[in-house]
Amino acid sequence: MIQVQILCIGKTNEDWVKVGIEKYLKLLSKYVKIELKELPDVKNANKLNPEKLKAEEASMLQQYITEKALLVFLDEHGDTFNSVEWSKWLTKKSLDHSKWIFIIGGSYGIDAELLKKGSSVALSAMTFNHQMVRAILLEQLFRAMTIQAGTSYHH
Repeated sequence: MIQVQILCIGKTNEDWVKVGIEKYLKLLSKYVKIELKELPDVKNANKLNPEKLKAEEASMLQQYITEKALLVFLDEHGDTFNSVEWSKWLTKKSLDHSKWIFIIGGSYGIDAELLKKGSSVALSAMTFNHQMVRAILLEQLFRAMTIQAGTSYHH
């Protein structure tokens, strides 16, 4: 079974987002071993310029990155897929990686040096609140798994 870890900067504060996250974590557990880990906000973040803040967040994220894992950053400049292409991409990646790590950065995005270590994926051409991305990513992972399984969820 594929292990999926989603690393996020900051807590999910919105109750309606929490409901979506819990729903899709439960649904995904039928297909993958899944964990969503919320890392603390950087202390004194409001006193740092965006580049310094992203570097601090990257340092925190590095602790969870393993070499053999598929590393996927959610980034507005990343590759885009429709849902079937996304499912096929993940299927292909699963041949070489039994662990997938998805990283959702803070409100200023992800450090440029850290981005070089993996693949970048954009969920849309639009920009979403980084808390909402958590639920959207989980739904799209569930959709990809159901496409692979041939269920009727995606039609």
